[in-house]
Amino acid sequence: MILQNQLYTISDHKTEDGKDIFTVALNPECFIYKAHFPGNPITPGVCIVQTCAELLGEITGKKMEIIAAKDIKFLNVLSPLTTATVDFAFSAVASDGDNTTAKISVTDGNEVFATVAFTCSAH
Repeated sequence: MILQNQLYTISDHKTEDGKDIFTVALNPECFIYKAHFPGNPITPGVCIVQTCAELLGEITGKKMEIIAAKDIKFLNVLSPLTTATVDFAFSAVASDGDNTTAKISVTDGNEVFATVAFTCSAH
């Protein structure tokens, strides 16, 4: 895991209505936030997408690498100062051998920060 236990920690994982939902706590002291941006930390989009891949690995039990991005939208700014915890809700997870596709919604229950649809390969 690249970002787990540095940028975020998993505080809960549950399955609800056929969706895997991970609640993660963002770490405002992470070196990434010190660079992006000092005094006004914002979670970089690439980190949100990488977190999705890492959490998909938690579901599959395999290390996942992104091989194709179908649809990625960043809808609101995600800052650890205003949103300490965020949910990554996985829907439409499907595997065909070593490749897994998933749709993920990143939200705090009120605001949607990002939606991601991608394909990952197991490594």
